[in-house]
Amino acid sequence: MTVGSANYPGNAQNPVVLSDVFARVGGTNGTGSVQTQKMVTVNTGNAIIDDVWLWRADHDVDGSVYDSRNPVDTGLEVNGANTTGYGLACEHTLADMLVWNGDNGKAYFYQSEFPYDVTQENYGDMGYVAYKVGDSVTNHLAYGIGAYSYFRDNIVIVENGIKTPGTSGITFVNSLSVFLNGNGRINHVIDGQGYASSAIFGQNYVCNLEGTEDLFLY
Repeated sequence: MTVGSANYPGNAQNPVVLSDVFARVGGTNGTGSVQTQKMVTVNTGNAIIDDVWLWRADHDVDGSVYDSRNPVDTGLEVNGANTTGYGLACEHTLADMLVWNGDNGKAYFYQSEFPYDVTQENYGDMGYVAYKVGDSVTNHLAYGIGAYSYFRDNIVIVENGIKTPGTSGITFVNSLSVFLNGNGRINHVIDGQGYASSAIFGQNYVCNLEGTEDLFLY
């Protein structure tokens, strides 16, 4: 689903609102395969995204999904400026799960889970993350952003759960990474900050990150 045209600024007094949106790729298709590049793309500025769950199926009517079937790169891509998201979730997609390219964005709670059925070569080595702020973004504010891992099939190591340009206008409050089960680890919570989440140490937090400075880390 694509909302709006590129570079359309929208209207803060009469915003586009997406509420309670659920999308999935796969699940009912059995041994077949379906695919898309992105589930939801928001081009319109001054939009409000309220409660979305965007899911690449980890299981279908025949059981568990393996070998990157039902391919989809990204759950949510936000290109419009001044857009706000509440209660966002992207799971199991095969590239950066959420990509935020619009300036002056705000996000309040994000839950994600890395894909189960990838390899180090096609995922970890690619530098993919659960939440990516685009390189050209100068201002972004996010609260409660979480990256969870369950690398079921292979040992996969991702460097960061969250990646930003690291500029002074980027603020993340209460970010975390969580090892749920499986193999591998998430080396850092955000931008090289935060300890590794693995079977040894399952949860890590960076409580306040502004630009490249982590203020409270454990």
